Amino acid sequence: MIRLAARGVRAEWEPGCGHVPVLEIGGAKVLHAAPWRREPAIQADASIPLVDRRLGGTFVCAPFGQDDADGGPPHGLAANAPWTLTRASPSALTARRALARGRIEARIALRDDEPVLYQTHVLELDAPCTFAHHPMIQARAGGRLSASPPEAALTWRAEAPVYAPDQRAEGWTVATPTGPRDLRDLPLAPHEDFVALTGPRTGLAWTALRRTAEADTILILRRAEQLPLTLLWLTNGARQAPPWSGRFRNVIGIEHAVCAGADGTAAALSRSGRVAAEGLPTALRPGRHTIPHAILRLPEPLEIEDVALSDRLTLQTDRGPRTVPFDRSYFA
Repeated sequence: MIRLAARGVRAEWEPGCGHVPVLEIGGAKVLHAAPWRREPAIQADASIPLVDRRLGGTFVCAPFGQDDADGGPPHGLAANAPWTLTRASPSALTARRALARGRIEARIALRDDEPVLYQTHVLELDAPCTFAHHPMIQARAGGRLSASPPEAALTWRAEAPVYAPDQRAEGWTVATPTGPRDLRDLPLAPHEDFVALTGPRTGLAWTALRRTAEADTILILRRAEQLPLTLLWLTNGARQAPPWSGRFRNVIGIEHAVCAGADGTAAALSRSGRVAAEGLPTALRPGRHTIPHAILRLPEPLEIEDVALSDRLTLQTDRGPRTVPFDRSYFA
């Protein structure tokens, strides 16, 4: 493991698969890692993809989901194979690896007194490719989401859904077998759901989770023109096959992406499927892409209403405005 630290924040990065299984900000756990990462029987089972055996914290997907175009592992080589560390300091690192459709460089950094994990990924693509960040957050007693206002919510079929599958809803209200439900309130019953939020299409975009038991707020920032989808993977003990065995509980993946949702890589590359029908890009074009992404923790439970970045990061919340130390040039 490569350990990074700055005043008030620490992280660990795993060169064997590119995952960040540990992120602590202000002494509190931000990201969730699978409980079977230390179980020898699971780690020795080659029938389980490495991304699932080492499932930890956050990682990048290139491509996202099942690779039905090139036949690679789920979420691509970036999440399943070793990286080469090219530069490291106590608070930052740079690493590289090859992809099925090009190359990727990760630049991960922490800064004193800034409650942020900064991640920039530079892709040099020879062919179109989907891409996503895959942070996983545990909310032990549930929580409430807020985000840049979505245009639509698309649901897909899942193993044990709360939300009715294959629906398109405008705003936050979706259908369930027992009536309409607000997507912002995390379900607490055992379930497995996958939802894509579309919009906004340009500018600084954000998603936040106010955690009830943890009494804090996790905020994730990205550029919407690069990653126009917010994929919500909501899972609470419903997956029973190994290594899950009902043990992955009260977790939400907040996955910002350019892809076809759950329709697969081939659909994304052919511009077919439900996301393309919304008029959104579904893959990065060949060439160079520099994609910044940031995960923050705020030490109080807030429902965020708006986010602005000028000379500082300013949040409008249900408890009034807040300012957060943040590199103002990061999303320039």
